[in-house]
Amino acid sequence: MDVKKFLNRYYYMTKRLEQLEALNEEYTRMSHSIPSVQFDQIRVSGTKSLEAPFVKWIHKSMCVEQDIKILTNNMEIVKAEILSTISELENADYQRLLIYRYLDRLTWEQIAEKLYCSVASVKRWHVKALNNLKIQPIIV
Repeated sequence: MDVKKFLNRYYYMTKRLEQLEALNEEYTRMSHSIPSVQFDQIRVSGTKSLEAPFVKWIHKSMCVEQDIKILTNNMEIVKAEILSTISELENADYQRLLIYRYLDRLTWEQIAEKLYCSVASVKRWHVKALNNLKIQPIIV
C-alpha cells in the first residue's frame, strides 16, 4: 500500500462517517413523518400493506446506525495503526507534521505556524518524513 493512502485512510473514514450520519438523520426525519394518501398513483397490486408507512425508515435507520458503530470501531483501530507507524519515526518534527497533516487535517500554512518554520520547509520535511516512514503490512 502507498504511504499516502495508508495515512489518508482515517480521513476517508471520517468522510464516510459524516455521510452515514447525514443519511441516518434523513431516515430519522422520514420515520417521524406520516405520508399522505396519494390518489394520483396507479395501484399495481390489490394487496394492501399492513405495516405503518414509517416502519421501513426505522429499519433503514437501524441498519445505518449499526454501520456507524462498526465504522467508528474501525476508525479507532486505523487511527491507532497510523499513530504507531508515525511514532516509529525518529524525528519529532516529522512525527508532529504527519499527525497535523493526516489526522488533524491542517493546511500547510497552519502546520508551518505550529512548527515555527516556513511552508517550504514543511513541504520538504513532509517528503522526507514520507520517505522515512515504513508501513507495516495490514492484517485483515
